[in-house]
Parts: sequence; C-alpha cells; structure tokens
Amino acid sequence: MAIQMDWTELHPEYKWKILLKQKRFALWALYSSIGSMMLGFDFGVAGTATAFPAFQKQFGIPFPSQPSGYLVPARYQSGWFGASTGGMIIGDLITGQLLDIIGRKHIILIGSLITGAGVAMQVASNEWRLFLAGRLISAIGFAGVYIESPVWIGENCRPELRGFFLCLMNGSIVLGQFLLSLIAQGTSKIHGKWSYETIIVLQFFFIVLLLLLYPFYPESPYYLLKKGRPEEARQALNRIHGTGDRALIDAEMKRIEDAIATSEKIQQAAATKGPLLLQCWQGTNLKRTIIAILPAAGQQLIGAAFVLGYVTYFLSLIGVARYFTVSVILYVVMLLSNLSAFFFIETAGRRRFLVSGITVLTFVLLLMGIMGCFASKGTLWFSVVCIFIWAIVYQATIGAIGFAFGSEISTLPLRPTVQSLIGLTQGAVAWVIGFVTPYMINPDAGNLGAKVGFVFFGLGVPLCIAFYFLIPETRGLSFDDMDYLFNKKVSCRRFQSVMKEQREEDILNVRGKRENLKGESAIVTSETEGGITRLV
Repeated sequence: MAIQMDWTELHPEYKWKILLKQKRFALWALYSSIGSMMLGFDFGVAGTATAFPAFQKQFGIPFPSQPSGYLVPARYQSGWFGASTGGMIIGDLITGQLLDIIGRKHIILIGSLITGAGVAMQVASNEWRLFLAGRLISAIGFAGVYIESPVWIGENCRPELRGFFLCLMNGSIVLGQFLLSLIAQGTSKIHGKWSYETIIVLQFFFIVLLLLLYPFYPESPYYLLKKGRPEEARQALNRIHGTGDRALIDAEMKRIEDAIATSEKIQQAAATKGPLLLQCWQGTNLKRTIIAILPAAGQQLIGAAFVLGYVTYFLSLIGVARYFTVSVILYVVMLLSNLSAFFFIETAGRRRFLVSGITVLTFVLLLMGIMGCFASKGTLWFSVVCIFIWAIVYQATIGAIGFAFGSEISTLPLRPTVQSLIGLTQGAVAWVIGFVTPYMINPDAGNLGAKVGFVFFGLGVPLCIAFYFLIPETRGLSFDDMDYLFNKKVSCRRFQSVMKEQREEDILNVRGKRENLKGESAIVTSETEGGITRLV
C-alpha cells in the first residue's frame, strides 16, 4: 500500500515508514557505499597478509624465533601502511576538487580504474617496493569512490533518514573487514603464495561490481540542478525513487532547489572570503570544520588503525594459537555491533554515543595496558577480551556515527570541501598511527604486546575532554537550525535545549499573532454592528 503523506513537510515520526518507501534509494546508497567496503577490505590486507607464513617468506627476512623462520621488518609494514594512507590523502584531495567539476557519478569510473591498476601491481609483486607502489595507486582510486558516497547520500537523502543512511559508510567498512577475515580464515589452509594472493586478487570483485552498475547509476540531482540541468535532475530523481509517487519527486525537486538557493546566497555572501578551502577555516566555519574532523581523527587516535589494520598479526604475536579464527569472530561481533547503530542514531542521538563511547574506549585501553604488564595465559586472554570490548563499543559509537556526524556539521556550500578534509584528516592521522604501530608491536622493534594499550590511553584522555566540550547533539536539527546555533555561538552542549526554547518561543509568537488577529476581527465586527462606520 502506498504511503500517503505530505512530502513537502518533514516527518521524523514516520522515519521507518519512509524507509520502507525508499527501497530504490537504499539500493543506490548501498551501491555507492561499495567504495567504503573496498576501503575496509584494503585497510586490513597488508596487516592480514603479514600473518601468513608464505607472505613472511616472500617479503620478509630470516628470523629464527618466528614459527615460519621469517619476519616482515617493521619498516616494510610501516611503508605499506604509509603508502596506502598517503594514497588515500591524495585521492581525497583530488576528489574534493573533481566532485564539483565532473560530478559524482564519474568519480566512480575513474576511481575504479585507478584501483584496478594498483591491485594488479600488488598481484604481480615479488618484492616489497612494487607491493608498496601498488598499495599507493589503489588507495588513490578507492579514496575517490569512498568520498563520493557521503556527498551523494547527504545531498539526495530525505532529511528524516540522513543519519541512518550515512551510517552505511562505516557499516560497509566493517563488512569489508569481515569479508577479509572470513576469506583469510579459509585461505590460511592453503600452502604457498595463493594463501595470501587470493585476498589480494579478490579486490577485483569490488571493481567489477562498480563498473557493471556504473552506467545505470544516477548522477546526483543536486549536482545537475546546480549546473542548470533540471530535466536531467528530474530523470535522475525518477531513477532514484521510481515514478510511482509524483508528489515525492516534485517535493524532492523543490527541496533540492531550495537547498541550492540557500547555498548560493551563502556563497555570494562569502565570495570575497577566498577559495572554499580557505573559507572552511574562517569565522564560525572554523569551529564547524574542527568539530567535523574531530571524530575522524578520534577514530584513529583511539586505536582504529591498530585494531582494524593489524589485529590478526597482533593476535599471532601475543601467542593466540588460532588467530585467524579469533579475528573472524571479532569481525562478526563488530558487524553486529555496528548494525545496532543504524537503529539508535536517529533515536538516542549523536552526542550521547560519541562522548560515552570515547570515554569507555579510553578506560578499556588503560585496562589492556595494565594487563600487558603481567605475563601469564590469563592476562593474555584478558587482553583479547579487552580487544573484543573495545571493538564492540567502537563500532556502536564513534566508528558508526563519527563519519555520519561529520557529514552533517558543515554548511551546504562547503560540504564537499569539508568532506574531503574529513577524509584527509582520517588518512593523515591513520598514516601516523599505522606507521608507528609496527614499531610498537613487532618483535624486531618495540615488542610492546598488550602494553600498547597505554599508548592509545594517553591519546584518548585529551579526546575525552575535546568530545565533551565540542560535540553537539544534531539529531532532529535542520541545516538552518545549525546555521542559527553556530552563528549565535551557542555552546555545543546546549544545542538541543536552545532549539527547544526557540521553537517554544516561535509557537507562542504564532499563537500571539493569531490571538491579535482574532481580537482585531472581533473589534471590527462589533464596531460595524454598532454602526460606527467611521472605524470600519
């Protein structure tokens, strides 16, 4: 049965019914999030491959204390991770400029082809330098596809479902990581180079899927309307939502046109302030940009690059016998935990999850570090439990909500630029953490074991303070609401209470005006009936 409602109005109370109506949009959003899946899969490729004896023999050096007799040096691992995150930074910067030049759709084609070239180089590599170059090239490509997704979703999603669909970003990343761990568990039984090369070759699956559906993928109606192509924008909306509800298409055309008009007014007002990248750091935009990139930086500083990139290898180093199996279980738990955020982001809100999440994660890392000071089988498994608790809390809070939250904060004209800055920040911080992690955990370097928890605990404490004072609650707020609150310099901790007061005041003002109009009407009627024609 078709849902009958006024699409020109927002209906947050009907978000689940609207979600059922948005099946076609959901499928296209899932397609656009394949880039996130690629990122999640690739993020762990080098760290997972390093746990394979055949990979250690191919790329490592003799190291008798290791079960395989070989060890991949920390400098190789740091180089690979650095190349991957460096490629992401380059891809983010390029994509941030191209999104408004060639559109959203064509980024997918270009990114897929570049990623394919990089993966081919990794497959063909027999020494660490070519493998490094391949990781750099592939990261440039999938970074573009990854950044395109939140821009396309944020522009074309119904406001009632914005947080839900933006959660697809991290959900897809976790799904990619889960697939990697599952495949690695299966290929660990293979002897020889195909034990690790299989997980590299299977990255072509994402590329083929992107290229097969690319011709049918609708360009963003927001982009088409901004470029003065309304007929193409309407056709794109028909492809996104279907042709069964004309009122929905008309309402979406109007909503996007109004958003563009508002965006252009802001751009005209800021025309003298320089390039968009510079405007991100001016006036109230400075605070908004810092808030947008803070969760992305926090994800890496609290240990994401360590746990998500090196957990399989780390488990093997600390003595877990069936480390591939444990990593599969870990990613299943993370996937389930991440799915819970889909339902809570629009009900429980953003601030509560982010502030409480970063606090619990910091405490868990402290416990893990303390347990790392003791050498026993019991403390080993307590460390594993800490990793599981960390993963559950991370995926339900900052992991799931962080990227979606950052996509909401910026003004409309700066959204693509801020989105690229979020990706840039995430990549840059991940590069630093990923670069030093092998030196912290490798037997030929720091060999910290579970004491690595102390490092991330030290980084987590200032994050807890920053999150408490800077993270606002954006649930149920429109972009106009956020513009008002930031321009009024309202404390981030008071966003909801101030907007509630403002709305109550608006309601009282409207009622007051109605009462005045009724009173004036009554006076006019009375005077007319009394024959006082002078006042009529």
